[in-house]
Amino acid sequence: MAIDKIRLLIIGAGKAGRLVASNIQQDKDTAFQIIGFIDDDKDKVGTDVDGINVLGMVSDLHDIATEHLIDEVLIAIPSSRGASIRTVVNAAEGTKLSFKIIPRQAEVLLQGFGEDYRKFIRRVVPEDLLGGEIVKEDQKEISNRTKKETVLITGAAGSIGSELSRQMMAHGAKRVVLYDWWENGMFHLANQLKEIDPSVENIHFIIGDIKDRRKLNKVMEEYRPTTIFHAAAYKHVPLMESNAPEAIKNNILGTKTVAELAIKNSVKKFVLISTDKAVNPTNIMGATKRSAEMLLNILSQSQTTTVFSAVRFGNVINSNGSAIPTFQKQIERGGPVGVTHKDITRFFMTIPEAVHLILRSWIIGENNDLFVLDMGEPVRIFDLAKTLIILNGYVPEEEVKIEIIGLRPGEKLYEEVLVQEEETKATSIDKVFKTKNYVNFEPMVFLHNLSILSDLIDEDGLDVSAVKRYLKMMVSTYVPNEK
Repeated sequence: MAIDKIRLLIIGAGKAGRLVASNIQQDKDTAFQIIGFIDDDKDKVGTDVDGINVLGMVSDLHDIATEHLIDEVLIAIPSSRGASIRTVVNAAEGTKLSFKIIPRQAEVLLQGFGEDYRKFIRRVVPEDLLGGEIVKEDQKEISNRTKKETVLITGAAGSIGSELSRQMMAHGAKRVVLYDWWENGMFHLANQLKEIDPSVENIHFIIGDIKDRRKLNKVMEEYRPTTIFHAAAYKHVPLMESNAPEAIKNNILGTKTVAELAIKNSVKKFVLISTDKAVNPTNIMGATKRSAEMLLNILSQSQTTTVFSAVRFGNVINSNGSAIPTFQKQIERGGPVGVTHKDITRFFMTIPEAVHLILRSWIIGENNDLFVLDMGEPVRIFDLAKTLIILNGYVPEEEVKIEIIGLRPGEKLYEEVLVQEEETKATSIDKVFKTKNYVNFEPMVFLHNLSILSDLIDEDGLDVSAVKRYLKMMVSTYVPNEK
């Protein structure tokens, strides 16, 4: 009995597309029937490439797919990422196509014409819709540096911390000490790393709180870290608005504890993982992260033992509790997908890309440096929700609704990456810019207000307005959003 083959449309009539098409055509048992190419090179449209017709451009995808009864689309442009992938998916709205792609790693493999490139093909995933093109830098500098280092990572079980752990391991760090209070997260991370290398013996998993000065000091005394990546933080804006004391204890006082112990234990470099929400903050979380940056400014100028720097960036794709995993769950339930405002925008970067740039910044960082990662163009969240619905095979608004639920407490319509007084300059690293950790304040006044704030959050009958008032005195750019 004959089995109907999958009617395939290949986007990209270049080298990768032709090689994949050739592989498919040479396979007698293939499940695919290639119907044609799509390519945005106008000179190719209407011609045939290796005997396969170029049927049109990406903007024609809906009509071509409908006319030719296409089942599946293969995006065969290895360098294509982010906005261009979203354009392809959006052009297919209403067709219920399945999308596949040749992933980034195949780009370096498309050299010999004898290879079977089908083994690199996978389904399009949400990361493809937002990830920027990773510049394949020479990794030797990171590896050479890492092999000499004993690295302590706080918040090791979180999205950034766990990827730092994986990349430190991949670069052959002398020793990696992972520190987090989240037992389940640490358990899963340990299993992941052991799967990568069952024989690894230089990674240590420690359950502990960054606010526990005695415990953390013992860890530093025992393992003698040369670098600390401080990724531990409470980050969810609405939760921190209603739990201000915990945000202050963890993000400000916890950072102060880790940084002071770094100096005490002669740690050479300390890198704070910061956020664009620290810029002109409208929420507790952002104000606490800006306070952490300001603390590093004070400490960087009051001693010469430890080099303090910070790396500031926006949302990373698929981090715990972020928009994409939330939207995916809502789509799987049949909707609605909740978007806080039709015009809200955010910057996005893949987690591996962000961590790669953090490591590059770590190597070149000098005392009191503040690095800003180029997050590309901001993405409209409403459009992202719509594209995800299409990617999942549904028609937006008809089959899965998008519901505007209103801005959450402390939430901005758009994020910024610089305070007005900060001026960046390019570094030797693509997509990494540097400024000095500019702070227009009196350190002694800041520390005095922090001391009062520390006492205030321990009092019974907490006065949230007083907390915000003292935060405002510490961070002059903090303007609470009371909506």
